[in-house]
Amino acid sequence: MALDFKHASIVEGVRFTAQVALPNVVQGLFRRREAVVSAVDKIPADGLGFRFVEGLVAKYGPDPFWVRVGSEETLLVTHPDDIQIVLGGSPDPFAPDPEAKRKGMSAFQPTALSISRGDLWRDRRAFADAVLHPGSPLHPLAASFAAIAAEEADALLAADGPLRFDALNAAFQRLTRRVVLGAAAADDTGLTEQLGELMAAGNKMPGRPAPGYDAFHERLASYVADPDPDALTGLVAAAPATDDTDVPGQLIHWLFAMGDTLPTNLFRALALLATHPDALDRVRAELGDGPATVETIAGASYLAGCVLEAMRLWPTTSLFGRVQAAEHRWVNGQKTPEGTQLLIPNLFNHRNSARIPYADRFAPEEWSEGTAGDDWSFNFFSHGPQGCPGAGLSIFLGQAVLGRLLATATPTLEAGPRLSGDADLPYGFDVYSSAIGWLTS
Repeated sequence: MALDFKHASIVEGVRFTAQVALPNVVQGLFRRREAVVSAVDKIPADGLGFRFVEGLVAKYGPDPFWVRVGSEETLLVTHPDDIQIVLGGSPDPFAPDPEAKRKGMSAFQPTALSISRGDLWRDRRAFADAVLHPGSPLHPLAASFAAIAAEEADALLAADGPLRFDALNAAFQRLTRRVVLGAAAADDTGLTEQLGELMAAGNKMPGRPAPGYDAFHERLASYVADPDPDALTGLVAAAPATDDTDVPGQLIHWLFAMGDTLPTNLFRALALLATHPDALDRVRAELGDGPATVETIAGASYLAGCVLEAMRLWPTTSLFGRVQAAEHRWVNGQKTPEGTQLLIPNLFNHRNSARIPYADRFAPEEWSEGTAGDDWSFNFFSHGPQGCPGAGLSIFLGQAVLGRLLATATPTLEAGPRLSGDADLPYGFDVYSSAIGWLTS
């Protein structure tokens, strides 16, 4: 006999909307509003939202349960077995394009892989896999990318004063333009500004390309038409593509994921290493004393674990959305119809101490020697067929930059949250109000 999933109350739905969903919206789903992020961090909204979801799960879980988000009944999924069903069943029957995501992303990447279905998804995924080489020990252009990362890291160390997020972000935007588009795009800050404006328009979820998108797309297409052999554009010609692929349109996701999301995670990883000296010593021992080779960087699994831990502790996407493209029958016999909305609360799942012994501490070893990489609770890169095809390349770039920075300088956290290893780490980390200093030898 089929059993209906439990239902949170109307009042609990109102509270979920106000305490969990709304803070994400007002901070900017696609381009962060710095002042709002800092204000929300001071409340602190992340901690309050976590505790509220924790209470709901204790009351209605561990199975999925219904909660009203705004005006829509939504299935909240928190158990790793159920997450595996949803993400393992993407893009069909659990499609990646719930309305809010699709309407927002349409402003700046209307042909994105991450909002595609069916044959379009397969077409675009094949293209992304051919260029990004997910699962490969080393990307074919890893040596070129490591050299670029070293140059940009050296420029950061040469700058006066403490490191602020804006400076790290600008360096990564430049690095990303060089990696994705080539040397000719290194100083094309106008391209990055165009993307930022389009992403800001996406916050309003217009459901169509924002004004300026066509000009931005044309600018990207010019780089694709004149590829750099030392950049990802140099691999485009050999990748499978059709008229429906929209090659320039696929590069957009790589530009904002590597050039905006990744520096947020690296800034946090630096702050963690600045406040956890034992971990910093282990990173340096792993990298060795000599010049870092591509193999050394790629093999630095503990350093990679430091980046992954920053992503686990403070996921930049705190809510993962899916929508059913077809009816689905769950293990308990319950059928949910086409159009059912689902949410995976990443922040709660990543920090659920009932399941994760190291939930609130910095534990890079769980990635380098443990089983964290196989845990479906952790979904900053998603899992299953729609796992991020650029995950390996992103982590490699992060390792290359951090390894270069840490080779000659010791980070110190001059402003920001308390990240002592003696206390539980906070649920939020506002990078815009933080600063990292350097002690050089």
